Amino acid sequence: MSLFSSDYYSTNRLTGGDQMVKLMPDKIASATSYCVSGALVCGGSVYQWVQNLDWNTVAVISGIVIGIATFIVNAWYKRQMLKVYKGAVERGILSPPGQEE
Repeated sequence: MSLFSSDYYSTNRLTGGDQMVKLMPDKIASATSYCVSGALVCGGSVYQWVQNLDWNTVAVISGIVIGIATFIVNAWYKRQMLKVYKGAVERGILSPPGQEE
């Protein structure tokens, strides 16, 4: 098979030539053009949106989101530690906390 034959460009040899994979250049070109055009449309609208932002509002919203995320992570971590502690008490590795009178 020479470099100038149509079979060379339309097939790809894998595993010693036992399997042949057909390439579809028209579908690849279509998918690429759709992706590029979508990226340009989204990129243009994002650029316009970023120009009109009030950065004080962005800072407030970011602070709220980070605070909520911190609360969720801390609650999850405490829950996991409580599970481990209860398991250790049940297996007798740790003694239960003392009861105050």
